[in-house]
This record gives sequence, C-alpha cells and structure tokens, in this order.
Amino acid sequence: MILLSTLLYGGCKDVKVGYLFTHNAKYNPDSVVFKANLDDANNDDVHRKKFEIPWQSHSLEGVQGTNPINYSIERIDSDHNSPEILKQFSAVQKGIVELPWNHTVPQGKYAISLRISNEGYSVVLDSMIMVIIE
Repeated sequence: MILLSTLLYGGCKDVKVGYLFTHNAKYNPDSVVFKANLDDANNDDVHRKKFEIPWQSHSLEGVQGTNPINYSIERIDSDHNSPEILKQFSAVQKGIVELPWNHTVPQGKYAISLRISNEGYSVVLDSMIMVIIE
C-alpha cells in the first residue's frame, strides 16, 4: 500500500496547473488608428487631452484559460525600430493595446505580437493587431 501511494504521489508532481487555449484568439477588427497629434479644434481631442485618456484597441477575443491570464507585448514590427516605441505601448486587461494620449510614436504602421501567459503556460501570437498612427 505504501509503495503504491508513493508511486501515485510521485507521478502527480509533473502535472501542469490549469490550461490556456489561444487557437481562436483574434482582434475584431484587427487594426486600429491612433492619432499622432491632437487637434485643439476637435472636441474629442480636447476631451482626451483634458482627462489624459489613453488610446486603446478592442479587447482580444477567443482566449480561454485559467485565471489570471497575463498579456504583454512581445514584439513590435515597423519601419521605426526604436526601443522607445516598445516602452510606450502596453497590453492591459483582456489584451487591450494601450498607448498614452501624449505619446511620441512616429506616424506609421506597427504590427504587434503578444505574449499570453498564465501559471504553467505561455504563448506568443505573432502580428495580432496592426496599430496605425496618423
């Protein structure tokens, strides 16, 4: 009995906790437009500036897993390869890509790859969303 209990206990140590499914992950729509410069003649821009409202994408759909699920930006592909750009973008709850209202990211297109992780699992999803800075 003791030998059987020892074998069963020893076999259970390698079992990963929880799960993480990302095969259906997507943004809808898969691109978003943020402004490079705010216009003081535009009421929406004035409101964003007054309350320091960050630019945000839609949330990432189709991710299932054991909570807490963490989102981070793994890589940004663009014509502007600067470490300063990566520091300004962030991925927050439910994979929402966020950029401060007063960012200094140059105009252009930015393909963002995300890392999604929880306890025991980590997946990188390449070029999940295109952020266009105009």
